[in-house]
Amino acid sequence: MGATDFTYLIPEGMEEVGETYGLAPGVRSGDLIFVSGQLGIDETGGIPADGARQAELAILAVERVLAEAGATLRDIVQLQTFHKGGMAATNEWFLPVKSRFFPAPYPSWTGFGVADLGGEGAMIEIGAIARVRS
Repeated sequence: MGATDFTYLIPEGMEEVGETYGLAPGVRSGDLIFVSGQLGIDETGGIPADGARQAELAILAVERVLAEAGATLRDIVQLQTFHKGGMAATNEWFLPVKSRFFPAPYPSWTGFGVADLGGEGAMIEIGAIARVRS
């Protein structure tokens, strides 16, 4: 794979998201994987009311995108989280979920408090940059 070659990562079941919003759930360029922001969407296509459950589902969605390129959550070098409202309030339920999926050594992490997200009732959106290990 050359430096300008891209592989678009679209796990089964995520095709409609790309078509609707004009995005790939993930893109691999060389040994880097860029995962688009993932919402916590359940198996019915809905967003649960519980923030912790949304976080779990969003992380599992990130994991599915990474798996398309042969990577895992342990390959994440940069985690980005977008929290509706202030981070102090959402971290009460997010940090315990995050610690279950990301034990030490930790990836770098940037969290943002935002006014709104792209799904009705969404409280968190999670994106990542990962590196495929040789």
